[in-house]
Amino acid sequence: MLSTIEAAKRIGVSKSTLLRWLDEGLVDDVERDWRGWRMWRSRDIERIRAFQKAYHSKPIRRIRRGTLSRAEYAKAAAQSMGSFARGYSLRPGVGM
Repeated sequence: MLSTIEAAKRIGVSKSTLLRWLDEGLVDDVERDWRGWRMWRSRDIERIRAFQKAYHSKPIRRIRRGTLSRAEYAKAAAQSMGSFARGYSLRPGVGM
């Protein structure tokens, strides 16, 4: 198991980028230990790498009809990444 900074290094992004993706709901959070610290496993790293590849593969459709909340923007962004969503399945007990 890896810390968040170690996971970010393996994914190839900064810790703040990884935490922002989690905060904005672009990726599902990972399990936490008894202290509340995130426990990154290799399957989590691969899931985030797949997201990163899809996220940077094509531009996300921008929505300009008023102000969106972070959750609404994250939902719109996730919907626009159809190629990512087709191969993705939620783990039981994690996410929404």
